[in-house]
Amino acid sequence: MNVEKEYLVMRYCAVIAVAVTFAAGCALHPPEIAPLLEIPRIEEEVRVDGILDESCYRSHPPFENFVVAGNPARQAPSTHAWLFWNEETLVCAFVCEDTSPAWMPPSLNEREVDPQDRVELFIWRDEAAPVYACIEAAPGGAVHDYAARFYRKFDDGWSPAGGWARQAKIDPSGYSIEMALPRAAMEAMGVTLASGVRFRLGLFRADYDVLDGTPVWITWVDHGREPDFHVADSFGTAVLSLWESRAAR
Repeated sequence: MNVEKEYLVMRYCAVIAVAVTFAAGCALHPPEIAPLLEIPRIEEEVRVDGILDESCYRSHPPFENFVVAGNPARQAPSTHAWLFWNEETLVCAFVCEDTSPAWMPPSLNEREVDPQDRVELFIWRDEAAPVYACIEAAPGGAVHDYAARFYRKFDDGWSPAGGWARQAKIDPSGYSIEMALPRAAMEAMGVTLASGVRFRLGLFRADYDVLDGTPVWITWVDHGREPDFHVADSFGTAVLSLWESRAAR
């Protein structure tokens, strides 16, 4: 190998090493200040039917500060999310505007959710926890739940302890998805359902073009790089509150 080729190979290896180190750093180290979302406690029982007609949805404003991942200047499709808790359950619901959602009926192969429109809920106890939980739900009822380790080490055999409830509805303006995780599932993730408890939270949406199959990735925390939700700085912080919900800050 001549000197010029040897130099080029050395430069290429150095670039690859820097890229790998950067990716690992992004995966393992969260931002110094993560956005905060307060989750209100509710007394009423929520029927997980995808209709979202309980009074809590009227009395608490939705969270809607979603952006297009990697391109926050672009207008994101209208996305509303609610989270509620009590000592037995964590409830998460989405309403997504989309006149032509991409979806398929549920199947035994959860990976078939991947090319569909969907919402995603990620729960990570804190930076000391090696595993975070991922729940993805599509408009037609298909779901994909799995555990993950940084970076992109997925366990498709995982499901929330004690199961979880979910229901989706499609209407002419879009779709809604309602989910509920029982206390057993939350505790298995390391999160106690009690006032003041904090954990890391990811709220995401995939909006696919039904004609060419290209997705728009939507998030509430944008790390400013190419879309990738499986990095620590795509998570915000959630706190279980006794008080009325307030806008994330």
